[in-house]
Amino acid sequence: MTHLQSVPPIRFDRTKYGRLLLADAGELDADFPDLIKTPEPHRLTFHEIALVTDGRGALELDGTPIDVAPYRLCITAPGETRRWRLRDARLGGYLAFFEAELFSEFFADPAFLAAFPILTMEASRRSIALSRTSFERLATIVVAMRDELSAVQADSGHVLRAHAYLLLAELQRGAGPRPAPIDQSRVLAQRFAARVEERFHHADSVADHAAAFGVTTRHLNHCVRAATGATASEVIHRRVHLEARRLLLNTDLSIVDIAQRLNFSDASYFNRFFSRHAGTTPRAFRVAHGSPIISPPRALRRARR
Repeated sequence: MTHLQSVPPIRFDRTKYGRLLLADAGELDADFPDLIKTPEPHRLTFHEIALVTDGRGALELDGTPIDVAPYRLCITAPGETRRWRLRDARLGGYLAFFEAELFSEFFADPAFLAAFPILTMEASRRSIALSRTSFERLATIVVAMRDELSAVQADSGHVLRAHAYLLLAELQRGAGPRPAPIDQSRVLAQRFAARVEERFHHADSVADHAAAFGVTTRHLNHCVRAATGATASEVIHRRVHLEARRLLLNTDLSIVDIAQRLNFSDASYFNRFFSRHAGTTPRAFRVAHGSPIISPPRALRRARR
């Protein structure tokens, strides 16, 4: 049986340059010639920012395809199962990687990366066409990171953090949604998102989450909607739907087993839930994507309303 855990994780090499560093950057062809460019599924344990100069096709993130084309920005979040669907093996550009600890170990604010929602917005929006000027400005920062790595010094970790911070700020300013100010409501929304990530498979209700934080469901909903634009219930459902997609794409568990793993009372309820969120049945979704490695995707059959 193929399990989700069998999708190979690509881990960050913290000692690649002889010192403990939590960021890496460079030109795709020259510095990362072994980057996976085939439809073989894999997961990153770190954030990746790709600036594409050459190559066309798509990058699937948990089954959602995003455009790959020259002068586009493509962002991968940690933990996503991804596959390249390139028209040929050619892919050129610039890459920057970093682990969340690059910032969390330095800044006291545990929600620091939440100030950059471009990193975690829905996958379908994480391929962004850039103007030539914006693209070159971002590429310049990535090249500066690569230059720092070419002669690593004792303070290179701080220099890389500064460049990565600037890269994120430029990304957010030029290509992403405007971040809301960090306040106590937003902090509660972030704590809620983290708890959903930990407990989505337990079928906790909004009331369960609110009780854990010692607030009312109305207050929790208000904070979550202000921070994300979605209700607390929608956030929970989106995370369950994402896990369902991952299990359908990357395991051979039966639909009944997936329903049980995600705490649905029966498979028919799971089928209705998935169809409502995906617009197609679990079986049709699985057939459309086929084998994670060798079966070509097919057109999705829309679910009957």
